[in-house]
Amino acid sequence: MIPQEDRDETPGTKRKTSQFGATRTPLHLVFQACLGVIVGIGITSLLSEVSHVQVALGGVFVVLAAWIVEQGFRLPAPNTKTGARIRLILRLVALVGFTIAVSSLLTLIEA
Repeated sequence: MIPQEDRDETPGTKRKTSQFGATRTPLHLVFQACLGVIVGIGITSLLSEVSHVQVALGGVFVVLAAWIVEQGFRLPAPNTKTGARIRLILRLVALVGFTIAVSSLLTLIEA
């Protein structure tokens, strides 16, 4: 299926080329998710001697910081190479923070 912005109703016209970072394949998203979860669980296991409540609160602050950077600052366009890389890093940081918060909260629920 051709994305809406790439469609042209005129017959015989060529399809527009996509810009870098404009579309993502599902495998790329799965790789990002796996990497973020693995890093988040690794950081949580490294901080095992710290209170689970403090680790969960730290994870929430990491997610909030990534969101504030994304919403509060003017970033390059997402279809540029720099903009795509910045957004990739922000998504990974937010996923790592979310994983830290959830895994610490799950250990509190089990106790």
